[in-house]
Amino acid sequence: MTLKELISSWKADLPAYAEPFWKAVLFIPGYCYTFHHRLCFYLSSHWYTKPLFIIHIFYLRHLTYKYGIQMSWKVKLPVPFTIAHFGGITFFPEKCGSNIYLRQGVTVGNKGRGNERHPILGNNITFGANSIVVGPITVGDNVIIAAGAVVTKDVPNNSVVAGVPAKIIKTL
Repeated sequence: MTLKELISSWKADLPAYAEPFWKAVLFIPGYCYTFHHRLCFYLSSHWYTKPLFIIHIFYLRHLTYKYGIQMSWKVKLPVPFTIAHFGGITFFPEKCGSNIYLRQGVTVGNKGRGNERHPILGNNITFGANSIVVGPITVGDNVIIAAGAVVTKDVPNNSVVAGVPAKIIKTL
């Protein structure tokens, strides 16, 4: 990741929050965490920024505890990436498309069984509050995952899923 890509990704994330940059970084937890996550990812990708990366990873860990958002710094976040409401978010996809929108309580990861594959996410995905996406599955493009849905099977493009276990309730 280059410095130009880092700055453009910060700019791409900003419109969803409808605040000036300085206010979003200081007062909006979702943008603050995303900002520092991207910075940590950038610092890890260059040999001459490794000392700053070591320091910054501790700050990112502090933000994890402060805001309740857990992501590996190794995950390259999509552009744009929006965390609308912070708290209880665990986000560990294998791959991500662009334009991901998270709400509180979202879990994306594997089922906790050894080296099982994590979900692969497409473009334009909106996660409802407390939705769960687990296992070696693929979520297609233009998908809405309803609040409280538990997704354990592949989701096709252009669909809305809801329920426990999640079922397709509408095709867009």
